[in-house]
Amino acid sequence: MPKNLAKRILAEKSEILSAWIKQIRAFGGSYAQVSSSELLSTTGDFLEAFSETLVKGNFLKLRMWIEKISRLRSSRGFRISEVQRAIYSVYYVLKPFLDRLEKNGEITREALERVNSILTDILFELSEAYHKRLNEKVEGYIEEIENINLKLKETSIRDEVTGCYNHRYFHDILNSEISRAVRYKRPLSIAMFDVDRFKKFNDTYGHLFGDKVLKGIGSILMKSVRSSDTVFRYGGEEFVIILPETRKEKAFIIVERLRKQIVTSAFKINDKKTKITISGGIDGFDDQPLDKDSLISNTDKALYLAKRRGRNRVVLFGQKK
Repeated sequence: MPKNLAKRILAEKSEILSAWIKQIRAFGGSYAQVSSSELLSTTGDFLEAFSETLVKGNFLKLRMWIEKISRLRSSRGFRISEVQRAIYSVYYVLKPFLDRLEKNGEITREALERVNSILTDILFELSEAYHKRLNEKVEGYIEEIENINLKLKETSIRDEVTGCYNHRYFHDILNSEISRAVRYKRPLSIAMFDVDRFKKFNDTYGHLFGDKVLKGIGSILMKSVRSSDTVFRYGGEEFVIILPETRKEKAFIIVERLRKQIVTSAFKINDKKTKITISGGIDGFDDQPLDKDSLISNTDKALYLAKRRGRNRVVLFGQKK
């Protein structure tokens, strides 16, 4: 009997679709924006899948249609109630047709109940599919917001000229690294750089060139340090590097290599190469930890000494000339 019913539905498919689309159009709302060709395609696919389910009892094709329609409608902002009402309205289109077949003895009441049961299952699965799509959309929004927040955070801790981390973030990281070094009794060093005669460069060539110099130095430092080290613009023409797990003697070797790399790098003014030098100071601790202020102060003093000794050099705090 279901097989006969499916055949009769498909035989009068054109008339059923015409009445169904007219019914959907009468609802208005979001369906007012759906083209006639799209409605004809989706309702036609539905009747094909519905008829196959009647004959074979296999819900697979209908389930695929439900996934497709839920994805299509949810992406356009349709409310689930609109979609459910549009789908279930086919029952009211089919009912006069089914009543006539029953009256003529061509189908049984059981077949009518089967139709209603399938439609109920469709609405249930549609609800699940629709909510799945909405959840995916919500998850997408959450991920997008998280990415925006990460970008905002990254922007807030970066220096806009050099791309290095900024002064405020330096203090956050140094506090954290000192705590870790003290807790696990590990060495820690910091290095502070200053661009030699930077004020003269700015006065002679302008602040635009000065910013290019700072950006170039920041880029060299970030590309050249170890993955465990972190580069910061401390302020003005000063940079700082935090070197975890590094004794200050080892830090001296690393920083001296960076200084030489900057000296040999090409900085151009009007297509002419200009030599840029930096001075650096270093301090750190191994077994006897220092507080943050002392560590910064000692490093700054070592930097000042490097300047006094003629610039373009690195001085380790406490190191005799």
